[in-house]
Amino acid sequence: MTNTEKLSLTKKDLNKVLFRGMLLQLSWNYERMQALGYCYTILPALKKLYNDDQEGLRKAVERNLEFFNTQPYMAYPIFGTTLAMEERLALYHDIDPSSISSVKVSMMGPFAGIGDSLFWFTIFPICAGIGISLATGGSILGPIVFLIIYNVFTIGTRYIGLFQSYRMGINFVEKLSGSAVMQRLTEATTIIGLMVLGVMSATMVKVPLDYVVGEGTQAMTLQGIFDGVMPNLIPLLVTLGIYMGMKKGQSATKLLLLLIVISIIGAVIGLF
Repeated sequence: MTNTEKLSLTKKDLNKVLFRGMLLQLSWNYERMQALGYCYTILPALKKLYNDDQEGLRKAVERNLEFFNTQPYMAYPIFGTTLAMEERLALYHDIDPSSISSVKVSMMGPFAGIGDSLFWFTIFPICAGIGISLATGGSILGPIVFLIIYNVFTIGTRYIGLFQSYRMGINFVEKLSGSAVMQRLTEATTIIGLMVLGVMSATMVKVPLDYVVGEGTQAMTLQGIFDGVMPNLIPLLVTLGIYMGMKKGQSATKLLLLLIVISIIGAVIGLF
């Protein structure tokens, strides 16, 4: 076995990165955010690459302790790309070390936008909606199904992102940037996320206005009146009100308590 083969990363080494990356957020801080978690994740691979080069290892650790912050699941393509570059630097010394930091910086912003749109605003609400629907029906499978479906996406993204980006190396970045994939994917996931939130607002936000207006055959509930104007108008207004409140800096806890108080008062006076 040649020295190059001995120091090259294997599937076992990448699997270590895969599992350690799940702890990326545990050392989050306001100075460098995910930097400590990033370095911790790839440290075993760095130790192997710079096995007999303590100075090279020191510089690699310093390089990977620089500021870093992105969506946690989308950090894995960055792990793979930078490890491929670190491997090339350690074995052949034919790339500029500063280019590794530049690649990290150039990838973390776009990947954060894609990850937020794809996971927080699309996949998570869909999976949560499926789980909540089962749970409200009295099924214990609600939380179980949610965790299974959601983690299929998250773990799959981590695995494919890490191994494919490592295999492609710097070509991974060039292929994405050259074909405008990042921009198109960001726009697509944002649109899908907004559509999902709109559907969930209509189907899962319930405001039953049972107060009766009129008498006899002319009697109608407020719910019926508003549905005649626009179906699910009140759930839409409640959702927009919460959104505007959070946009103005109100905490989710305060808004939730306000909804609880309004619900209790409404139930007491017969509005709901």
